[in-house]
Amino acid sequence: MKTDEGCAAPTPQDGAERSANERAILNMLRQDGPTPAADIARRMGLSAQAASVITRKLKTEGLVLSGKPIKGRVGKPSTPIKLNPSGAFSVGMRIGRRRSDVILIDLEGNVLDRRTATYAHPTPALCLDLARTSVAGFKDVLKGAQRDRIAGIGIGMPFDLWNWLDVLGAPQEEMQEWRDFSALPAFSEVTGLPAFVGNDGSLACHGEYLFGAARHLPDFGYIFVGAFLGGGVVIGSRLYLGSTGNAGAIASLPVLSSDGSITQMLEVASINQLERRLDERTSGEGQRLLQEPVWTGFEDLETTWIEETAVYLASAAVTLVAVLDVPTVVIDGSFPPQVRQKLISRVEALVSDVDTRGVRCPEIIHGTLGITACALGAGYRPLVAQYLVE
Repeated sequence: MKTDEGCAAPTPQDGAERSANERAILNMLRQDGPTPAADIARRMGLSAQAASVITRKLKTEGLVLSGKPIKGRVGKPSTPIKLNPSGAFSVGMRIGRRRSDVILIDLEGNVLDRRTATYAHPTPALCLDLARTSVAGFKDVLKGAQRDRIAGIGIGMPFDLWNWLDVLGAPQEEMQEWRDFSALPAFSEVTGLPAFVGNDGSLACHGEYLFGAARHLPDFGYIFVGAFLGGGVVIGSRLYLGSTGNAGAIASLPVLSSDGSITQMLEVASINQLERRLDERTSGEGQRLLQEPVWTGFEDLETTWIEETAVYLASAAVTLVAVLDVPTVVIDGSFPPQVRQKLISRVEALVSDVDTRGVRCPEIIHGTLGITACALGAGYRPLVAQYLVE
């Protein structure tokens, strides 16, 4: 499966021509909200005239709006410039092991609409069809010329899906279809949009950094507990991908299993472990029960799973600090908020007991976006290509 992060045709309408100053102003307004024109010039290091020319151009394109004048003590009222949420839109897609989510977001990152599909295992055909029907549905939600303002579709997906046959319990012939699947051109063709593809864990990390609890944290590690396990790293206020895009691949960390053998962390610290135990008890109802908004009826299994998983997450959190010297680790997952609270509380307790001589004990922060984090991070990619900055 060719999933190197990038873009496939059609090309963005005006991304190549947009100046660095235009992008910087749009990004500042996205982060900081309405800003007076004089402050824009000062913060961007521009003359008042240059800043005025740029903001007028952005207004003409419908990307920014003028707010209500603010009266000061002296001089003329100051008019703030603000981002126009409807100036541009983007589609973000998360391909998971048990479900996929597609969202429509505006220029501020607000989620306007959502489509979801659940399955026993993902296939290229199923995911492409979900992308196609979702984009078509989103265009019905938008009005008139807004439909031409969709910057593209970003997709967050696990790399090398065919390598997880034993964990997914999926038919080999169907999962092998991912091996030669060229995601970029395929998603671009079915949606008619520029396509961007990246690792699901990294993009979830970026989504949490842009729109969640980690917003503005310059350095942190990220762990996402889903059907499998994922992660990401932000260093110096930038998502760090590594040379192959796999930085923060928590799932692949080697650990000791209960029988003393060395295995990967995803084998012992993911929701898939709980699903298997539920399947044994409920005749295959595990997936359905774990997708309920509240987990109930299997409290004993949940408690055992939390205890086992927390041990590995505590180890992973300290490992991130030891290797990358990040002060904070954000933990989230595809589970109800009450489960996240219990899991993180146990991780915090375990981390406080770990021997951390030589490193600083990490601060553990609750993620806030859940499964939406990846789709938000993915949906941000097309907006960066045309309008914003990394």
